[in-house]
Amino acid sequence: FRKSSDPMVRCSFHGAVLGFYSAIMTGHAQTGGGQAGGGPPPSGGGPPPGGAPPGMGGGGTGTLVATEPHFAVNAEKQCNAATTGPVTITGYIYCDNYFEFWFNGALVAKDPMTFTPHNAVEVSFEWDGVSDKEYAIMCMDYASTSGYEYTETDAPQLGDGVLIAEFSDGTVTSSAWSVFVVTSGPTTASIEAGCSATNLGACVVETVEEPAGWVDRGFAVDESWSSATEYTADVAGWGRTPSWNSSASCCGTATSPMTQGPLPLNGGCSVNYAPDSPDGLAVAVVQSECLDPTVVLSELRSTMIWSSDLERDNRVLFRLTVPADTVSSSVECPVCDAAVKAAGSQRERKEVRTLSADEWKKVVEAMWIMKTTSQADGVAAYGASFRTYDYFVVKHAVAERDLRGDQAHGGPMFMTWHTAFTLEFENALLSVDPSILALPYWDASIVEPSVFTEDYFGSCPGTGPGSEVVDGAFKNWPITSNFTLDIYTTATGEAIVSPFAGSQVGMLRGATSTRTETVVMRFGSDAYTFASNDFWKCSNLDGYWNDWYGCAEGGIVGGLSLVNAVIHGGAHQGIGGKSGSDSSDFEDPTTSPNDPIFFFHHANVDRSAFHWMANNADKRATYYGYPAEDVTGAGQNAGKSFYGQSLLDTMSDAWPFTAQDLGFSDSTEAQTNADILCRVAPPTAVYTYDSLVACAAGDGSACKATWEAAEPTTTPASTTVVAESSTTVVSTTSDIENTTVAGSDQATASSASDIGAAALGLVVLLHRS
Repeated sequence: FRKSSDPMVRCSFHGAVLGFYSAIMTGHAQTGGGQAGGGPPPSGGGPPPGGAPPGMGGGGTGTLVATEPHFAVNAEKQCNAATTGPVTITGYIYCDNYFEFWFNGALVAKDPMTFTPHNAVEVSFEWDGVSDKEYAIMCMDYASTSGYEYTETDAPQLGDGVLIAEFSDGTVTSSAWSVFVVTSGPTTASIEAGCSATNLGACVVETVEEPAGWVDRGFAVDESWSSATEYTADVAGWGRTPSWNSSASCCGTATSPMTQGPLPLNGGCSVNYAPDSPDGLAVAVVQSECLDPTVVLSELRSTMIWSSDLERDNRVLFRLTVPADTVSSSVECPVCDAAVKAAGSQRERKEVRTLSADEWKKVVEAMWIMKTTSQADGVAAYGASFRTYDYFVVKHAVAERDLRGDQAHGGPMFMTWHTAFTLEFENALLSVDPSILALPYWDASIVEPSVFTEDYFGSCPGTGPGSEVVDGAFKNWPITSNFTLDIYTTATGEAIVSPFAGSQVGMLRGATSTRTETVVMRFGSDAYTFASNDFWKCSNLDGYWNDWYGCAEGGIVGGLSLVNAVIHGGAHQGIGGKSGSDSSDFEDPTTSPNDPIFFFHHANVDRSAFHWMANNADKRATYYGYPAEDVTGAGQNAGKSFYGQSLLDTMSDAWPFTAQDLGFSDSTEAQTNADILCRVAPPTAVYTYDSLVACAAGDGSACKATWEAAEPTTTPASTTVVAESSTTVVSTTSDIENTTVAGSDQATASSASDIGAAALGLVVLLHRS
């Protein structure tokens, strides 16, 4: 057993813990409502039998989480929005085994489950926007009068408590919290007198009175409080995480702290143990109080804390005061002055196969005009918004080859840059033929009719020499030879400074390409598809800007593997593919817009981000949590920080987008990431999507993801740990309450560090096109 590093003089226990537990077994406060249910996604194809074909990209590694995750805390430093009134703060709290939570002196929530399963609870409360924020949490790990649990078995054992919490204002648990121990045991003196698992009668638990008014606003901690000790899940464990049975409104299977077996009442469904009701007492639980803590909380964002004695300190008080003027970053959120579009005024982007033959023909013909008309002739014929097709290929290449770091991929600017890029392309397309109305998108989850036909994008792989695409609406789509950057300038007429000079053989391809084919090549497979439900998982994710990006590009968010495949890179790899070491045109990260399918695919990626922004409209004031400072990249930009990544940075300033390019105004002012999030958000953009319109008109179920019910999982504590805030080596025994209940089928969850390593390994391989 460990000794506390700060021993306290405690009075005898005298049944205080059991008395307290008896008082909290019934009558719990209910806070928050049930989470929004996910309806079935729109009809569409799933992955091909046997999984995705080789080379088609993948999503998260390891077992996918089965329950919908929620991220209350932004892992990035977002801008600070002006507070003009009361603010609603949400969060998630997990305590092994039971907690009560106060904010600014008011009781907010009580944990409905007093022992097992080990559930997290969603909380919501109001801050006045002016006063300091004072968090107070009482956390209790079950212990009998001996300090042991499972005392009616052959192997009584000391449990271990832990607290981890995250709140949407950025407050998280860490050693910054103050801690006060109320009950502890067995005492060192009783252990020395013979107390053990086989001699419980000699054990003594001691208690001290709670500090008067410790939950009240204005309470000041004194020297009797200490700094919280930080632990890891490898040490404290996540316990036996719950599953929610919606038909029975049941939170997992409750077990007895005395016998370790399931409580008999209701089959252990939403019941608590009580000393005078050993079969259990029924308790009302809603889904938001029965959350898997490993899904809504993460050691990548917050820290598990307790007192310095993880096993023997049983009832612990925690406090943290956050000054009202505490900010996430030094960046103030700019005011978005974009007007909200009137209902029905936005042009509507539609799935390509829903267009009539005549509508599709107009799109194809306009793109051919862009491909075969010079810039000067195009502007003369179609106006200032006209761009040649190659203009977009080159602009993409200049951003990707920037010497500071890729300006268009590998970080939060991926979507803002590509949103602007796709919008500029759409404006050019409509300048040729305004009757087109909007750029179509290609939804890869729909497999019939195939788009890899004569009517649409041609064969995949290409059926011509060198896998050239010689059929379809864009057959023999030419790749420019004898490329030179000199003919291109910025919108203000300045020369473009870039190392991009075309391929090794003078083609408009990436720098390493040696291919001499003069038309588009594809090496991939027409069997590529993307599961519709994975699309909607990312599009409905309750989180922040980089959380959506992590889902769409790597399939992993906060260490959790969410989807089987990735929305963006999978198509580049699956359709474009490689031939040996040679990239196809769609797979070439520098010049992937060479393949016309690029713009229809990226409109669909934009559709996911558009739905995500609509589902996270409450974050608009902080620009959806887009990183405002201290930004580092991912993938090819891993560990890099450079201009262009942050919220207020101009996007790819070597060849920026201007307000005129994007149709915002006649100004040549270069646009920032913030400008795009302001002016191309669902309420302010000049366009919208057919799916968003349809779901807004209906019940929305067609635009929701489905999540499988999670089986209870177990993460046992390890046997040895060095506490992060101490040099004392702590030896522990495995917590029996974390073991599998007889007759249940439970899996062992990976540690957060393992999952994080897997995420890092995957993100390094992210596709950049």
